[in-house]
Amino acid sequence: MGLLNDVAMGWRYASGLVPFLHDAPAIDDPAGVVQAQLAARSERFIDTVRRGIYADPCSPYRPLLEHAGVSEARLEAMVRAQGIEPALRQLYDAGVYVTLDEFKGRTPIRRPGLELPVTAASFDNRLSRSQLSGVTGGSRTRGTRIALDLEDFESELASGLLWLQGADALHLPQVYWRPAFPSPSTIHAMLIAARLGAPTRRWYTQTRPGPRKPGELKGFIVHAATFVLTALAGHPTPYPRYLPADQPEPLARWLATQTARGERLYVDAIVSSAVLLCQRAAELGLDIRGHLFRTLSEPLTPAKARVIYDAGCDVISMYGMVDSGRLGMSCGTPNALDDMHLLTFRDAFLQIPRQLPGWPRPVGALYLTSLRPTAPKMLLNVETGDYGVLSQRQCGCPLGQAGLTTHLHTIRNYEKLTSAGMHFMGADLLDLLEVALPTRYGGAPTDYQFVEAEEGARTVLKLVIHPRVAIADAGEVKAYVLRELEKRTAGGRLMTDIWRDSDTLHIERTQPYLTGSAKIQPLHVVPSRMKASG
Repeated sequence: MGLLNDVAMGWRYASGLVPFLHDAPAIDDPAGVVQAQLAARSERFIDTVRRGIYADPCSPYRPLLEHAGVSEARLEAMVRAQGIEPALRQLYDAGVYVTLDEFKGRTPIRRPGLELPVTAASFDNRLSRSQLSGVTGGSRTRGTRIALDLEDFESELASGLLWLQGADALHLPQVYWRPAFPSPSTIHAMLIAARLGAPTRRWYTQTRPGPRKPGELKGFIVHAATFVLTALAGHPTPYPRYLPADQPEPLARWLATQTARGERLYVDAIVSSAVLLCQRAAELGLDIRGHLFRTLSEPLTPAKARVIYDAGCDVISMYGMVDSGRLGMSCGTPNALDDMHLLTFRDAFLQIPRQLPGWPRPVGALYLTSLRPTAPKMLLNVETGDYGVLSQRQCGCPLGQAGLTTHLHTIRNYEKLTSAGMHFMGADLLDLLEVALPTRYGGAPTDYQFVEAEEGARTVLKLVIHPRVAIADAGEVKAYVLRELEKRTAGGRLMTDIWRDSDTLHIERTQPYLTGSAKIQPLHVVPSRMKASG
């Protein structure tokens, strides 16, 4: 059945890709398209909720809404009278929201007087045509199945065109160093580029593009269909070539060749991959100046951006989640390094102060609601695990002039920063790993990582240090880290004393761990069912 399912998915994908590439009209007025999308957001949300939640007996949101006493008619009246965001805040206050653990299927939905067993698949969008089925690159799990609808890509085209125009990047040849299928994000990005007429030169991938196990042809089918059909449509995309995350030298040398020819490229890469690439180019004495990096999937911090700038390159960034697609695009006149225009015609964003155990102050936790029937998942006040600085601003760049005035910057994640009984503040942890440790001991921002693992019945926390960093005394490093954690975390003295007594913190000399989608997270959790190294 696996082979038949792969072939059936490939047929659905190819059948949808042909009209996606051939039949759509040119976008002559992208700002006008975005403005029309913004004007229709309330109607589109009401329609999505009607068909995707109230009319779906399997939707977990339906009993949540019923438990809160919110009928379809009442929700529609709330949206029309107050707007989407105020209505969503009322729903949140009434218990209509989904925590991250509930959304991932780790725990049932529990509210006073209500308990709903759920899995990650409970939140699948059954309105979607599911032409492309991939897997997310989970850092705490083996990933979650995700289904994509090519019609959903259509809604990103106008804003994507404005974004590329604002970055003066529309006609730059593109090169990707991002994971191959079943991670769907690179295929997604390349198809958007193909539709907009942006040329794609090469695709390097940190994950093997061929069948991952005997009898599995899904990756080959998707890659081959994309390669052939985009070529026939006159916007060819390359077949992926394998380049492991720890071996960036071939790409660095190729970029140096393009620099020598006077060609500027748009390099699309995960943040940590971009840093490793620029660092390797510097080690080899290669000149890769002039290229534009577009980064994603991890926080673009000042320390990581500095490595890219030091290589003579520029950097912009994007904010997104596979569960919903693109959420934000970098501002052309930013107030911060990662200043984003949120795509509020596609999703609604609610910021709720959340006090995490042991943290000195609440964070502005972000909750996400999909406004369209083509989203990969049905989202209604779903906790993202992210927080940041949310604001309204008229900036004057093309996206802002089109009406996208909601900005988000300094985006960090708190869901991945709780380990072995200590709650790390995201910004402080990143500063320790990316600034304090490299300053004291050498190396780059991507050379240090915390890893939580189960050893027997015991949870240990490891500080992973890349072997290229010269460390004379691991014990001294451990003592320094404990002192810094003591200063940087709420209740740090008590917790680090416990860690010292129980020998919880270990030093491991190896390359930082990658997620399934080739990210280097500041805190990597090895699931207990997987054997921990060391």
